Amino acid sequence: MTKQIYPHFNPEVHKIESKIATVRTSHHCKYNINYHIIWIPKYRKPILTGKVVEVLKAIIEGQCQEMSINNLALEIMPDHLHLFVGAKPTVTPFKIIHKLKGNTSIQLRRCFPELRYLGYKQHFGSGFDNLWARGYYCGSAGHVSQEQVKRYIQEQQGKDVFEYDIYRCPTELKGQLKIGDFLN
Repeated sequence: MTKQIYPHFNPEVHKIESKIATVRTSHHCKYNINYHIIWIPKYRKPILTGKVVEVLKAIIEGQCQEMSINNLALEIMPDHLHLFVGAKPTVTPFKIIHKLKGNTSIQLRRCFPELRYLGYKQHFGSGFDNLWARGYYCGSAGHVSQEQVKRYIQEQQGKDVFEYDIYRCPTELKGQLKIGDFLN
């Protein structure tokens, strides 16, 4: 099915574990709203490893289902995570991030009490109030750039990603459009 609609994109060949965001329909509108969200643990501590990753993925997937947003891609690095979601027009990025960071912080620290101290060996006082740093990155991605965002997220873990030219540039410009150029 996907190969017929998008001949340049073949997820089976590249073993891509993300869904293609398409135009979705609500009662009174059609929309394609996607957000690339990044956030880090407090002090950028590399605590997102091992079992924490599995539990964090499960929590995020459950929260996305609860908020009725599509989890298009998720990669968890030791010191940050990338999330690419598709949302309804009624759900603001702030609501998504606020709910995800709040719930993941509470639930992760219930499952892993050592996260209360952010992995520090010496425990000073009663621990830290927050697992996540205050800030976050949120970028909107339309239909054209959603593949670029997915590719960027998958490149974070060094996965083999597909190559194609979305702008149909002349052959002398091929290869010059790299993922991440839009961040400059």
